[in-house]
Amino acid sequence: MIATTNEVDLEVFRRYAGLSLPRHVSYPMPSWWHEMNAEEAAALFQDSHRQTPGYDLSLYLHIPYCETLCKFCACNRVIQRKASRGAAENTERYVLALMRDIRATAATVEGKRTLRQIHWGGGSPSYLSIDQIQRIEHTILDSFELAADAEIAMEIDPRTVGPEELRQLRELGFNRISFGVQDFDKQVQEHVRRVQPYEMVRDVVAACRDLRFDSVNFDLIYGLPYQTVETVRNTVRAALALSPNRVAFYHYAQIPERIATQRGIDHTKLPDSETKLAMFLLALRLFEEAGYQFVGLDHFARPDESLARALKAGTLQRNFQGMSTGGDLRLLGVGVSAITHLLDVGFLQNVKGVEDYVTRIEAGRSPVERGKRLSRDDCIRQALLNELYCTARIQPENLEKRFDIRFVDYFADELDTLRELESDGLVTVDESGGVRVTHPLGRILMRNVAAVFDAYLDPTAYRNGQPACFSTNA
Repeated sequence: MIATTNEVDLEVFRRYAGLSLPRHVSYPMPSWWHEMNAEEAAALFQDSHRQTPGYDLSLYLHIPYCETLCKFCACNRVIQRKASRGAAENTERYVLALMRDIRATAATVEGKRTLRQIHWGGGSPSYLSIDQIQRIEHTILDSFELAADAEIAMEIDPRTVGPEELRQLRELGFNRISFGVQDFDKQVQEHVRRVQPYEMVRDVVAACRDLRFDSVNFDLIYGLPYQTVETVRNTVRAALALSPNRVAFYHYAQIPERIATQRGIDHTKLPDSETKLAMFLLALRLFEEAGYQFVGLDHFARPDESLARALKAGTLQRNFQGMSTGGDLRLLGVGVSAITHLLDVGFLQNVKGVEDYVTRIEAGRSPVERGKRLSRDDCIRQALLNELYCTARIQPENLEKRFDIRFVDYFADELDTLRELESDGLVTVDESGGVRVTHPLGRILMRNVAAVFDAYLDPTAYRNGQPACFSTNA
């Protein structure tokens, strides 16, 4: 294990890192959402349109299918081998339902709106055939206007996608590719059932470069069984050798009581919290030495990448896709479990079961299962937390101008609480209430800072919560 005491006060780290805190990929978190019927969902769309007519959009499509199961995965996915009985029929039925969902969702936003982003996530969207992808794409283009510079991204499985499939995706207009690398160590890969040799990833990246995709993005995970500081060092260096445009460096959260597949993980081989801290600090140093910009909790981007540009322009946002550009866009979610975020109006989420989703769509019913209409206080805190997670600071003047509040009065109790965190070196607070998160300790413990501003948390509960593994994301 490398020394961390020169960079982080371990006593302070141990005191704060054992608390189980929310990730704040939304505010309020989904645990505070409630059942919502079609009429309530329609009212949210109507209010969103009245609030800002002429708004532009981001579209997220959830494709749940994967051919193989990765033990660490917490995504909403269906494991279905293409050669298995009924697989083709099941997939086609889902595709038809998704196309109907796209058309119905487009009709709710009143007019043929402009899409500036399209993101295909899952699961593994590349599970679909090129014909199915093309038909879905045509449905999108028939239902929305597409901006000339739209970002069109797909998450792929490099174990099943080769140069020919990538060429076809490029011809269909996709300009960004993202995929999970996770780890390059053979023992780690075999244990989590994600065997993906370096040479395979190298060849996929080379094909993407040859085809002139604008961006190639990696997901890496630390905290997996059998990982050591040295293996993480090797993985990060191998990833940097391929020069991805953007990297998400996620912490593995072991929650087998909620995710059944994780029960096959050998928990005795999980690194402890201080080892994971060392892994994160090492990766942080390696990425920054290679010229990458540290964005938010756990993302790194090359200075010319859209994520880094969005950070500079103030248009970065934190949502269910992690750190994302287009902070001014309303996000429409289609497909099973997909989430719609109507900015200062509210959230909607579709049902989580594939059969339930498809059956509802086939019957002409709304797939929305739950959601949340935002209060004024929700909107203020949502904006604050987005700025905090994206920029590692809070600028009171931004909130005061947008919401007509006096920051030091509105957040008087929270600022008092922050004094304790300031004394421990997590933040600095100026006379106007402006907050800066320290680097690296405060960035590592960002969720502890954010929890102070979460009105849905019981302060006693989050200060004396059940111990949890150190995490910057889980």
